[in-house]
Formats: sequence, structure tokens, C-alpha cells
Amino acid sequence: MKILLLAEVSVANISGGAERVLHQQALGLAARGHRVRVLTRMPVEGDPVHVEEGGITEIRFPVDRRNAFSFFFSTLWNIKHAWAVLVRDWVPDVIVAHQALPTLAGPGRLSRIPVVYVCLSLAHAEFETRNDPGDGITGEIWYRVSSLARRWTERTVVRSAQRLIVLSDFMRRRVLDCHQVTAERIRMVPGGVDSEVFSPCQGRRSVRARLGLEEDGFILFTVRNLVPRMGLSELIDAIPRLRKEIQGLLLLIGGTGPLRSQLEAQVKVLGLGACVKLLGFIPEARLPDYYRAADLFVLPTAQLEGFGLVTVESLASGTPVLGTPIGATEEILGKLEGSLVAKGADSESLAVGNYTWARHCEQLEAVLSEVINSPSRRNS
Repeated sequence: MKILLLAEVSVANISGGAERVLHQQALGLAARGHRVRVLTRMPVEGDPVHVEEGGITEIRFPVDRRNAFSFFFSTLWNIKHAWAVLVRDWVPDVIVAHQALPTLAGPGRLSRIPVVYVCLSLAHAEFETRNDPGDGITGEIWYRVSSLARRWTERTVVRSAQRLIVLSDFMRRRVLDCHQVTAERIRMVPGGVDSEVFSPCQGRRSVRARLGLEEDGFILFTVRNLVPRMGLSELIDAIPRLRKEIQGLLLLIGGTGPLRSQLEAQVKVLGLGACVKLLGFIPEARLPDYYRAADLFVLPTAQLEGFGLVTVESLASGTPVLGTPIGATEEILGKLEGSLVAKGADSESLAVGNYTWARHCEQLEAVLSEVINSPSRRNS
């Protein structure tokens, strides 16, 4: 198959779950013998229009970021231009769309190429958890209009797609409730973990030494976008109580986002500078060692956990996970009979057996074949 992945994030720049899913799908489908290309928004103005990543060609379209209106309309206009250039010499058999706005431009609908939409989280819900209404009636109106616009955009895309991919049963239910599509069009394809990268280590002390961490003591680790829905403020609030029970406690928080200054201020006010460290962005190459160095990975999500790739990455690294009963976390940890997961063979077996990117891409391939070979398409 010739497969086009349509997105707003980059295969080459992995900074969160959306990028990781796109990256693994692109490389995984290519490894299965398919011809794969990615069409996506340019990450930063002035970046190259074409990049190669693991044998995958990523084609980027520019956007005007001056305001919300220019961003919206430049996305629709420029993706149509990029699409016209792409299909001069390469026409995909199927489009796997990762975000709603670029899909709204309609390259699949206008060309009769089937579209499979990947819904990692609802667009309007993601916006609402990352933004506040602001002060006054103007801010409230703008907030509501922005949320409704994202809901309408995604609903338009969802209802026109041939199939919908979700990573969890939690997200399947959210899509059904929000967009009122038929359940028969939704396929659940769980996320995965690269078990060659995220695997248990023999000596935690040596890993800590590599990272410049104290070899003794009890380390809690989490890696999240620093936004309200991640529950990081609540986690920091719990540390004074935990310090009374756990000697040598250290909380490491990886990730970037708009809450960084607020979290730093909270740490200072609580007098936790010695035992809570905000690490900022952790490069992919170093992330497995942080999982291995920790005694416990904490997923303190307050709202909207569509799957939680970090959960299975931690388990694959041999580190137990404590998560809140939000979103899909219960689905993953529930298979292990509890939200506190012991180290050992069981955790490794879960990560490698049920949640691998190879299995994810195999199931995704089956959905794409189903769409391409459907009777309605053959008779069209």
C-alpha cells in the first residue's frame, strides 16, 4: 500500500505522545513493506520543506501563526497546495489522518481516497484542559467559540472518515458520546512501546550514577506536558506528607509547558527545592534511563488520559506505576490487578506482549486493508 500520514506534528521531532505515535506508525508501516510518506505542518518557520527520517519522507507546509484566524485559513490553503504538489507523482491508496484541522482541507474527500482518522484525544477537550477562559466576557466568549470550532472541525472529519482509530476503550466511548458515530466504524488499536529501547536494567545504582543522581534514596519519576490536566500541582502538594514516611524521597518531573514557572513557585513556597526537581525536556535517548532509575513512576493525571504511553514505557523498563483512575489508565493497569504494579516478569510481559508497536502497526495495517478493499470502495 501507498500510505500518507497527515498530521500537525513531526515524525522527526518527538516531544510527546502524539509525535511518538506518528513516528512509530510511519516507521512500523514502512518496515512492513508499505510505501509511507508524511504530510505535516512545518514545526518552526524556516524549517526545511522536506526531511528524511528513518527512510520516511516528511513533506511540510507552512502556516501563518500571527493569530488564530490566520493560522486556521493558512493551514487549509497551504495544505491544499502541498497536496497538489504531492499527487503529481505519488498518489496514496489511503490517508491516515492524525489531527482534524489539516484533514478538514479534504484531500481524501475531494480525491475519493479513503481516510482513517486517528483520535488520540478529543480536540475540544484537549484545548479546554490546556487553556483558561481568561478575564471578562470577551475572554469567556473567545474560549467557548474556540472550543466549539475545534469540536465542529473534528466532528466534520470524524463523520466523513471511513474508519476511526482509538487507542483505548475509554477514548472509544468518548468519541461515541461526543460525535455520535456508529460503533461499527471504530477500531481500537492500543498504543505500544519499543521493547528494545525500554527494557529493565540489571543495576539501578549504576543508572543513577550515569544521570548524576544520588544512588541511595527513593526516587519518584513522572514525565508529562506541564499543563493543568496532568495533575502535577497535586503531586507536588503530596510530597510534604510523603517525606514524613519515605526517607530520602526525591521527585523528578520531566517535560515542558506553560505551567513550569507556576510549579517552580509552588516548590519554592513549600520548601521542597531539595527533593523536587523539574528537569525540563528529556531527550529520547536519555528517557529509558530515567524510567530505570526510579523506584516508582507516578501518573497523577487529573483529566483526560487517552492512553498513557508513559505507563507502558515505564512497565517495560521494569519500574512499577501508580496512576490515578482517570481515562485509560485503569484499562492498562487493571490487567495487572491493581494500580500499584510490582517489578518483575509480569510487568515486562505486559509491556512486551500486549503493548508493542509491532502489534499496533499490524492491527493498523488490517484496518487500512479493510478500508481499501471494502465493497463500497470497489464499486465506487
